[in-house]
Amino acid sequence: MGSMLIEGASGPASPAALACAREVDAYFQSVIAALEVVRDGLAEVCSREALLAADLVASAHPLTRDLLDGLPLFGGGFVAAPGFLADHHLYLAWWQGEEQQLLAQSAVSGSGDPVDYGRVEWYRTPVESGRPHVTGPYVDYVCSDEYMLTTTLPVEVDGRVVGVVGADTLLDTFESLMLGAVREAGATVVNQAFRVVLSADPRVPTGRLVAPEQRGALIPCGELPLSVLIG
Repeated sequence: MGSMLIEGASGPASPAALACAREVDAYFQSVIAALEVVRDGLAEVCSREALLAADLVASAHPLTRDLLDGLPLFGGGFVAAPGFLADHHLYLAWWQGEEQQLLAQSAVSGSGDPVDYGRVEWYRTPVESGRPHVTGPYVDYVCSDEYMLTTTLPVEVDGRVVGVVGADTLLDTFESLMLGAVREAGATVVNQAFRVVLSADPRVPTGRLVAPEQRGALIPCGELPLSVLIG
């Protein structure tokens, strides 16, 4: 079978490239579906008046444990909207690593300086759009100092955004899951800014911006802010 045109693509696409885009979308849709379970499970505790961090953690922990046990994720949890909790202005109830260690803090790793995550893409975009979002690739200086792809969903109570639920996928994990499909397609996965997530070409590193003159046909990965670049 030769190349074909599909809705949303910027040019002809091979079956392998289409399959690659579907595979990327399917992985993140599975993460989004799991995060919806966490979000829905937090509805009751997030509706309480003067909610304390300890009560949030008690409710979020079992939900996040199930999330991390069910998918190849590095970390996940709930990030409170600034001022939502009664005892902390900023707060991340976030578990990560093989030991699922709780990171109950809001400081940049090693610095102790508060980080206003309200302006960071993984928080700001889903809050403003009301939709799931995938941020990355980026180095996660807040929690891990690793190259990361972060999936986040807004959490609303009575029409008010009280935070986001999220999950981190290590870039190394994403590569192990997707490199076969990317190589089969001879493609490069990019974000909406044309920054490379993963490429079949070992000379094209993660994080590189693809120049306009090097951009070929673009196949969207569903409604994600990710696409498969071919040609």
